[in-house]
Amino acid sequence: MKLFKQISCTLFCAILLSACGGGGGGSAPGNGGGSSGGSSSNTGNNSNPAGDWLTFNPAQVDITVYEGESLPVNIVGTATKTFAKTINIAIVDNVGVITPNTGVSAITPMQYRVTLNSNPGLKPGVYSSQILVRLCEDDPRVCNVPFQGSPWTLPYKITVKAKADATQRVSISPASIDLSGNEGDNLPMKISVKPGQDLPASFNVGIVDKDKLTYSSSNMGFQYKPNQEYNADFVVRPNLLPGTYSGQFEVRICVDDPNYCSQPLAGSPWIVPYKFTLKSKAAGITLNINSLPSVLDFTYYEGETRQFSISAESVTDIGKPVNLGIYDSARNSTVKSSNKVSNTKTIATLETSPALKAGVYNSTLEVRTCVDDPIDCKWPFNGSPRQIPLKITVRSNTNLTPLKSLPQVSSWSTFQGNAAHSGYVPASFYPSNFLRRWNWTPASAGFLSDISIENGVVFLNKTSATYPSGVYELTALNESNGQVLWKTPMGKLSKANAPAAGSGKVFVTSTGHSDTFFWVFDQATGALLNKIAMNSQWETYLAPTVYGNEVFTESGYYGGMSKYSIGEQKISWGIGLPQYDTWTPAVDANFAYTYLSGSLHAVSKADGKVAYTIKNPDFSWAGYGGSTPVLSERNMAFVSGNGLQAFDLSKQTRAWSVTGNISAAPAYAKDVVFVLNANGTVLEARSAQTGSLVWMASALSSDNVSRNFRNMVVTDNLVFISSGNNTLAIDIKTRQVVWEHPFGGSLAISDRGVLYIKGDSRIEAINLQ
Repeated sequence: MKLFKQISCTLFCAILLSACGGGGGGSAPGNGGGSSGGSSSNTGNNSNPAGDWLTFNPAQVDITVYEGESLPVNIVGTATKTFAKTINIAIVDNVGVITPNTGVSAITPMQYRVTLNSNPGLKPGVYSSQILVRLCEDDPRVCNVPFQGSPWTLPYKITVKAKADATQRVSISPASIDLSGNEGDNLPMKISVKPGQDLPASFNVGIVDKDKLTYSSSNMGFQYKPNQEYNADFVVRPNLLPGTYSGQFEVRICVDDPNYCSQPLAGSPWIVPYKFTLKSKAAGITLNINSLPSVLDFTYYEGETRQFSISAESVTDIGKPVNLGIYDSARNSTVKSSNKVSNTKTIATLETSPALKAGVYNSTLEVRTCVDDPIDCKWPFNGSPRQIPLKITVRSNTNLTPLKSLPQVSSWSTFQGNAAHSGYVPASFYPSNFLRRWNWTPASAGFLSDISIENGVVFLNKTSATYPSGVYELTALNESNGQVLWKTPMGKLSKANAPAAGSGKVFVTSTGHSDTFFWVFDQATGALLNKIAMNSQWETYLAPTVYGNEVFTESGYYGGMSKYSIGEQKISWGIGLPQYDTWTPAVDANFAYTYLSGSLHAVSKADGKVAYTIKNPDFSWAGYGGSTPVLSERNMAFVSGNGLQAFDLSKQTRAWSVTGNISAAPAYAKDVVFVLNANGTVLEARSAQTGSLVWMASALSSDNVSRNFRNMVVTDNLVFISSGNNTLAIDIKTRQVVWEHPFGGSLAISDRGVLYIKGDSRIEAINLQ
């Protein structure tokens, strides 16, 4: 095989001519390689001493290759003289061990590197022959005009091994990689490559992650490290999500750049498989799962719902929010909203199904806490999922059990039930019997007044949605079933106040300048029996107070009190008093009482004159609202104002007082005064004689949510209190909440054992017996 390198030769000659001052032309890209093979300087085989001016190093080529690979062999030619003629070079291999791919490049003006490449098509075996090097003035393939000493011979020996044996050329550690960690961990990996046998003097090593799941922390690329151990460090990419990843490193040994490796050595690439499992950081974090209320056990009535919440909170912030997924096994509840308060806390609000019929429903809530979508929840927090039981008892919406009158229990005729406004019902009731009887909402929107109850009928005023000014109608409901018995229009008024009931009649006041009247209606039919003009400005009155055959009410343009005689059907007298509103007189056998401007006023029932006043020495003005006294059978009066005030009516002195932020009027029963203190968050029972604390209850609901209670009714064994949206029964002996109802408002108990809760636009009747 003759190899004619005209281009390379042109470069060769150009360099020679440059050394001797001659001319030449052309250039070709050299094919650079590693260092020259061998260290001694030897001439090639040349029997003509005239050829000693050109020597080759090495003088003999002896390499080992593997089947299928082509290795470069660098031979350095050194000249000791130059010629003023163009030199053409030919390299002749008659066996075909060398490929036509050769290169010539200058090292110095008198020294050149010739790169030969072994033929990759050689089969295993040993190939020995020689290469003929011709330098000629003419075509070196003919070489009729050779240069002095040409040709030169370069012996070679090439040993070709089987490709299967190439796997032993390097040793790699480890053979495979299997790691586990948490997302974001570095997970370091080190791969060591130790050269073995039959490697060329110069080679390039590179370790490449084909799947690009890692990156190198040690200048990854390719490096020349002949006869040295090569180490590369890798770490897992920090942005990988939790999961299991598989891939492979390629250990490449190449003649050229290992990043491309167009000239791999036989056996390359060697494969190092890897697998690593990344757990979610959440897997090690335990969350606090809480429900509100803490026990999901609800009792309510058909058509209603209950809302509750479930929160998940962690003390550790992993930089990702907690995703809550809550699944009801029986679909008795659904998630209404989910609020990610922070990376460490999420709250979900759920609601029970309004479609549940009467019955008991048990299901399990599966609470999933996940970094990802809870539907998949590939990356759960520790302990997920959590199971929370849910129990729902749905009662029939209407429970019309027979009603019977209770002995010793009077009608609920006015504010706090009676003329003493004690808020006391002398009977015992047991929560196991409590069941909603009915509820009533007017067909048209509007506001409802407080109620009075007598003879099995509930009386109230209803007005349009423009309260207080609007169209009013007095309404009577059948206590047995909540049906409307009659409605009597009162016309458009500035304000009609809550009704009182007594002696078969209903008594109503209306206020607001020209709209101020005292109204009397028939309980049975709703017919208007009497309407008497009175004077007022824009005050709000509580229900009149009925005592026997007399009715007492707040009145007067500048404040005062009036008495209406039922028998005479007229207002018997009126008296001026300090101008305060939202009160009604407390009445006993001789006097009608009110608390205004820091004094208790006792007005004679006979002639309407102030019999005496008792001052509160600690009075401080707090607005134009008066207070309704609560009377005891021991001739005491209790007033909510600047705390709790107790007046001895016999001695006409203030007996004692208690500081505090008292909500609404107190109640009285059996020598004990009950007050809602601390802005309605604490129920206190105090001695009526001294004011000393007998007992108190501050945990006023099972869910421990602070509420402001403003209404109260006392029985022999229970105290009922209510806020705007919740009603409780507290056992007097244990001071514990024994019954809760999720509806609030003003309270009343009829003589037939029905508890009424009056909200702004709805009334609920609860069977107590």
